[in-house]
Amino acid sequence: MKERDLKRAYNNVLAQAISTSQKFLFAGNLFGDIFILSLKELENSTEEPPNKLRVCSQGSDVDINCLAFHRDFLIVGAVGLIYGLKWDEEEEALSTKRAWEIKIPLQVDAVEVPDVNCLWVCHETDALYAGCGDGIIHKINLEDGRIERDFRGHTDYVHCVVGHSDGRIYSGAEDGSVRSWSDRQKIETSITEPYKDPKLIRPDWGKWIGAVAVNDDWLICGGGPRPAIFHLGSMQCTRAFDFPGRVHLCDFVDDSVIIGGEHNHVQFYTLNGTLQANIPVEHTSSYSSVWQMNPFKFMSIAGFSNKLHILKDFRFLDSKIELYGNVQGDDVDIDAEDEKQQDEDASF
Repeated sequence: MKERDLKRAYNNVLAQAISTSQKFLFAGNLFGDIFILSLKELENSTEEPPNKLRVCSQGSDVDINCLAFHRDFLIVGAVGLIYGLKWDEEEEALSTKRAWEIKIPLQVDAVEVPDVNCLWVCHETDALYAGCGDGIIHKINLEDGRIERDFRGHTDYVHCVVGHSDGRIYSGAEDGSVRSWSDRQKIETSITEPYKDPKLIRPDWGKWIGAVAVNDDWLICGGGPRPAIFHLGSMQCTRAFDFPGRVHLCDFVDDSVIIGGEHNHVQFYTLNGTLQANIPVEHTSSYSSVWQMNPFKFMSIAGFSNKLHILKDFRFLDSKIELYGNVQGDDVDIDAEDEKQQDEDASF
C-alpha cells in the first residue's frame, strides 16, 4: 500500500485548535501532520468544497496528541514534550521551526516517557496546563517556559484538563476519577468517581474518564461510565445521558451538550437529557470537537477517519472535508509516483 493510501486509511486526528483571530483551523494527527484550513472558505453558504488544505509535517516520529492556540503560537503536545510553532497571520504560514520547547520531567520510577494527552490554556494568566501519561498535571508559565508546579493525585494517565472561570482546574483520568484543583492547595479539592454510581457504571467498558467539560454551574464527564452532568456546588449527579458508546469528547455548546466517542453518531442534548440532534459521522471514534459562535457559527468534529465533519447550525451535518487527498501539492506528488511506477514497470 502506498504511503498516501495508508495515511488516508488510518488517519487519526486527535487534536484541533482555532487561531486567536478565529480565521483558521488546525488539525493534528498521529502521523505528525498538521492540516491548516482557512475558515473564511466555510463562512458563506455554498455547495463548493473549500480550496485544498495546507499541511505542515512535524515528522513521522511526532505523535500529535493535543493542540492549543495562544496569541500567535500553535502549541503542540506530543510524547514527552510541548512546543510552540509561530503562526504568521499575514502570510498564513506556520513556522517549520520550533520557537520554544518544554520537556516533561521524568519521574524517578518512570518506565517510559509520558505522553502529553491534553492541554488547556488560561489566556488571562498565560498559564498552560498539561495532563500527562504519568498521572501528573503540569502548570507551565508561557512567558518564560517554567513549570511552576504540578498537581499530583491521579494514579493513572490523565485524559482531559479544563479550567473554570473561578480559577479551579478539573481533570479526568484512566483511574476513573474526576478531580478539582486549586493553585492555593497542594492536593485536589474534590474527587468524584462516576463508576461507583450504579446509574452510570458500564462494567464491560471500565471506569476510565475520557472527557470533562465545565461551565459556570455544571460539569459533564464520561468515558467507560455513562456520560452525566454534575452540579459544581455539590458535585452530585443530576442527569445521565443515553449516549450509547464510550465517551471521548463532551462540551457545553450554547445551551446544549455535545457528546461523542466510539459511536457512528455525535449527539446533542439539552441539559435535562433530551436528545436534540443525532449527527452521523464516519469516524470509527470521534476524539475532538472545536467550535465558535462568532464571527460565524462553526463546528468541526474529528477522529479516526480521513475527514473533518463540519456543522454550521449545530443541528445538522453541513459538509465533510477530506484531509489526505485534499492537500496542496498532492497532484504533483501523485504524478511523480505514477511516473516512478511506470519506470519500474518498464524495467521488467
